[in-house]
Amino acid sequence: MEKTGFILKKPENLFLALALTFGILFTLIIAAFHAESEPQHYYRSYQISEVKLIADKKIVDCYGQQFETYLPSTTCVGGMLPKSLLTTAKITEGIASRKNPKRKQNIKTIIGLLNLPLDSNNRVFLRFPNISLFFPITHLPQAFGMAIGRLFNVSPLVLLYVGRICNLLVWVLLVYLAIKIIPFYKWLLILLAFTPMSIFQASSLSGDALTNGLSFLLISVILTTAFAGEKAITKYEIFILALLSLLLSLCKLAYCPILFLLWVIPVPRFRSKKQYFLTLSVIILFSLAAVLSWLVLTRDLNVPLRLDTPNLTTEQRLNYLASQPGKLLVLLGNTLRVHGLTYLEQYLGGMGWGETKMPIWHIVSYGFVLVSVALCSHEKDIVVSVRQKAISLSIAVTNIALIFTLLYITWNDLDSDVIQGFQARYFIPISPLLFLLLYNQKIKLNFKKCEYALAYYLLFCQTLTLAVLLKRYWL
Repeated sequence: MEKTGFILKKPENLFLALALTFGILFTLIIAAFHAESEPQHYYRSYQISEVKLIADKKIVDCYGQQFETYLPSTTCVGGMLPKSLLTTAKITEGIASRKNPKRKQNIKTIIGLLNLPLDSNNRVFLRFPNISLFFPITHLPQAFGMAIGRLFNVSPLVLLYVGRICNLLVWVLLVYLAIKIIPFYKWLLILLAFTPMSIFQASSLSGDALTNGLSFLLISVILTTAFAGEKAITKYEIFILALLSLLLSLCKLAYCPILFLLWVIPVPRFRSKKQYFLTLSVIILFSLAAVLSWLVLTRDLNVPLRLDTPNLTTEQRLNYLASQPGKLLVLLGNTLRVHGLTYLEQYLGGMGWGETKMPIWHIVSYGFVLVSVALCSHEKDIVVSVRQKAISLSIAVTNIALIFTLLYITWNDLDSDVIQGFQARYFIPISPLLFLLLYNQKIKLNFKKCEYALAYYLLFCQTLTLAVLLKRYWL
């Protein structure tokens, strides 16, 4: 009981214990390349591990994003990588196909791949244009793990698992700090981090792990700064805000709107209004300038992602949207009407390529617990103003609209009735902002009495997720 009490006294300790235990299990249990776009994240991570920070663009014989596709003499963005990476991807896809969920992992095949030599001198060109545009920091944890693995000359499959574990550890550290720092909603942050989709992505090679972790930490630091009373803000606090803003912006362009949450920090924390506006504006503009610099540096890598649709260029879509300003609103409305419930199901219970799902009763219960915690947990001395909630809502709405717009101009046909390609995992970084709208002082409940039940519920949910993954990939 004493150990349990210690963990509950500091919720971040509960998160750390559960995240490390189940996260490491998930990195090993999830079939290789079964997170969304994991093959491309694998190739890009390996490329960065060789200190190749900018991808190549060549007219060359290459292999497409679906690793079974061979493309002769095509303009490809990616890199010359060991052929053994492609071999590993092909074989693992064959033994646990995402197109056939009934197929399971094959132990003998996996053991064979563990002994497959890397043979870094035998190379082919692998195409991954969508992932190559990401700033290198997005794949730095995975690349670091792979670089260590290469020192010991391990197989390509071992490189994947080492990269996954390093990715997970960085995510755990970032979220742990976020929970520790945030002045309220600690349990809500834990629940958001432990949604099946969130922990699944963190246990893979996906760049979502760093993006989600940085987003949670930046939001926590901003809220801590905003509700720290009227004592003068320090240079150290400003530096941390600037650093996290920069890192999140470089990690994923689509989440730059989160930077504007800085405006929830009250003016009295600064010496004057002039310092307030100047400091926050410089942080935002510097971060956006860094993103723009990277986009300019990699502008030649911006090629159509789908080779089967010749008219998919960014310029065409921007011109089309400019000529029909209302088109995007219509597309957004149609998309949410058609896929809205699917997004909710994915967010609370979807994993992998969308074919691995939690039971519907779990999805409903998890949603109920999330909303209940958001409504009932508050601090007596912290009041979130209407202005602060309005800023939070406007950022979330802007972020969602931006993601849909980016998907349309890079992926969809001009005559699409809905925007395809959106996935509920894109909600994870902004989810704290949406639940902030439910924070209130009117519902008076003793939330402390619920903490034991909540801890056991989280343990049960992670155990259930483990069982679902074991059944999907092994049993």
